[in-house]
Formats: sequence, C-alpha cells, structure tokens
Amino acid sequence: MLLEVLVPGSCGEIAQGWRNGQPFMVTCPIGLYSRALVTERTSAKTGFGKKARAALKNTVGYMGFTDFPLGIALESQLPTGKGMAASTADIVAVIQAVATAIDEELEPEEVAEIAAGIEPTDGTFYPGVVQMDYMTGKLIETYKPVPKIIIAMFDTGGTLNTIEFHSDYSQNHGNDDSPAELLEAVDSLSRDFSPENIGRVATMSARANQKLVEKPQLEEIIEFAEGQGALGVNVAHSGTMLGLLFRPDESMRKVMDIVKAMGEKFPKLEYFETERLTSGGWIIRQR
Repeated sequence: MLLEVLVPGSCGEIAQGWRNGQPFMVTCPIGLYSRALVTERTSAKTGFGKKARAALKNTVGYMGFTDFPLGIALESQLPTGKGMAASTADIVAVIQAVATAIDEELEPEEVAEIAAGIEPTDGTFYPGVVQMDYMTGKLIETYKPVPKIIIAMFDTGGTLNTIEFHSDYSQNHGNDDSPAELLEAVDSLSRDFSPENIGRVATMSARANQKLVEKPQLEEIIEFAEGQGALGVNVAHSGTMLGLLFRPDESMRKVMDIVKAMGEKFPKLEYFETERLTSGGWIIRQR
C-alpha cells in the first residue's frame, strides 16, 4: 500500500479578527503543500516535528487504536513561522493520512476538532475559501466559487510563533471586536466574492492588524501596489508574509515587472513566490 495526502498552505489570510467574542479568519489557500506519505515497507516516521507527532498520536487515539505500525514520511513546500499555514498543513496531512490508512477518510469537521486540539488552526483543509474560528476549527461560512487571484508573495522578515501569539493576544485584548467597518466588509464577502471586493477587504484587514503585528512600510506598500494596478494587499495576521493581489486575468509579465519594481523600492522585502488563490481541501492518492 502507498497512500499520499496533500494539504495546501496559505499566503496569510484574506481577513482576520474578532466578533462578539469569537475569533475568525477568512482563509487564503494557495498551491503549495505539505505531503504525508504512508507505506508498508517501513515503520519509520520521518520529517516529524512536535506538532506532527501530536497529530499522529491524537489521530491514532481518535480512531480507537494505540499504535500506528506503518511508515509515514512528512515533507513540505511551506516555510514555518511565516504565516503560511505550514503547521496546519503538516498536522492535517498526518491526521488524514493516518485516519485513511487505519480505516477511512475523516470529515473536515472531525479533522478540525483534532487539529484545533494541538494549536490554533488555519482552515485551508476546508473546501473552497472559508471563514472559520481558528481557535476551535468551527466552520462559519464558505465562499464559492473561488476566483484564481494572482498573489505575489513577499516576506517582511523574521518568524512568529503562532501559539505564543494567540496566547498573548487573548490575554491582552480579550474579546475586543474588530472595527465595525472591517466586520461590515467581511460580511460583504458573502454577497460579493469578486476579486475586487476580496482585494478591498484584505487591504482593510491588513491595515487593522498593524496594531497587532506591524508590517513595516505597509501604507507605502499598499499605495505603490494599488498604483501599479494591484487589487490590494493581504497579510499574514500572525506571521511575516504579505501578498500583492492581482486579477486572475492579469498579465504575468506585468506582475513580474511589478515584483521587480517592489524589490527596488522596498529592498528589505524578500520576494518569495507567485501563486494563485485556490480552493482549500486535501488531495488523497492511493495505489
């Protein structure tokens, strides 16, 4: 048996905040993945960090077993500590690979329960783009269809520990609601999930998050990007990444020219990669 599970990461979030004491995020899945590969040829577990080991242990227990005798290897295209849902992708790939190898594929709600028990979780494993409670994994809303927005990604530098960030945020900010205008903008996504409105909401959320995780020169970056034809800028609300958002039909030559100009104007930004907004969820392959 050979079983492969792929789970996408993200370029930060389209939006994130609090409403009526409940945290929420609007996901921003992209085409970079963590992969868990299960095989009968060995019993070794490779590529595992602390969170992946917790995912293995908790899933085995959830499935009613005490051990996982098969081999499983974990690898990822996603850097950690940047706000790209690397930990979530690793955790969910392990959860779904173990569950499927033991018995059957789990539902997203079951995966969310296990994942949120390990750390605050991204929702990239839910199909489509979704709004969810990142502390509990509870699904709030799904947005479809997903426009294939082009995202040019830049790293502002450093790393951020997700668990420490959310613990500190909860202690110091409690149940403070996000600004009313941001909540109204997020509500508008259910009526208008167009590239233009996504860019508008993402930019509002990026600005609102400055008091929590400051992105240097954000206003100048937004002004420059929009002046070059970008729809807006999104950020990793608990990470270091930001993305310039472009229409799905934008010329890639133009996008890369803008990337070059960004590097010249903001030399402290490190260009990472250009991807597209994609539907979340996992891919399972067996042979």
